[in-house]
Amino acid sequence: MKKTNLLICILLILIIALGVAIYLQYGPGQEETVTTVSPSLPPEPIKKAIVHYPVPQTEPATPAQPLADEQQVVEPQQTEKESPSLPEALPIVQESDQSIQQALENLAGGNALFQLLFMENFIQKVVVTIDNLPEKKLPRAHLPIKAPGGKFIVSGTENAPQMSARNYKRYSPYVELLEAIDQDLAIKIYIHFYPLFQSAYEQLGYKNAYFNDRLVFVIDHLLNTPNPADPILLAQPSVLYTYADPILENLSSGQKLLLRIGQEQRLKVFRVLDQYRQKLTNLHP
Repeated sequence: MKKTNLLICILLILIIALGVAIYLQYGPGQEETVTTVSPSLPPEPIKKAIVHYPVPQTEPATPAQPLADEQQVVEPQQTEKESPSLPEALPIVQESDQSIQQALENLAGGNALFQLLFMENFIQKVVVTIDNLPEKKLPRAHLPIKAPGGKFIVSGTENAPQMSARNYKRYSPYVELLEAIDQDLAIKIYIHFYPLFQSAYEQLGYKNAYFNDRLVFVIDHLLNTPNPADPILLAQPSVLYTYADPILENLSSGQKLLLRIGQEQRLKVFRVLDQYRQKLTNLHP
């Protein structure tokens, strides 16, 4: 056989072998591997927050139907508490200062309330402060309440300093005002303006929670404040004083504020907070 014919024969054999290999790999006896792409799953729906203590929607009162002429009874007029001025349509929370101030005017006698409050961005400041009371520090630049006058007074000895009872008088106006506020009117104002409190709460990043639940939680937190007898012992590891008892020193900013007002006034605040808690957790839907 000539060399040329031999080379052609070898090439034919190689071509046939390659064709058989391709057939065995992709022919009908072998299933072709197909890469399947799983359809993308739809995003999980945003979970709805659990409402523990819902604030009801306010509804206009239905006027009472008069009795028949022969059944009408003339009763002496009774003196009713003056209702707060509540706007029919709520503004946005950023423009609510005037509306909330008008509503608060009948909450306590005279101007005692406004002498202790910062009314600029009042609702936003209230929400920020309440949200941070269980934390270690309060954003003092956002407090809605003015700081008490005077300076913190220490008594006792250099080796055993203690909180002076003269400090308690600095907080007396706040406690007296808290007790003087008409709680029913306060709850009525809170319910009416609740959408703005909720809006301010959501602006803090709580898109899936309710401010009313947070408020009740914070009240419970404050009610769990220890109630040590006066005077409370202090320590001075550096320039600033701390509580000598590490349990007291590790309390939240809100609980430490209650320690400063003295045991007698602290008990008064506990009583008022408990009353508000009862009202907030028993609102009719």
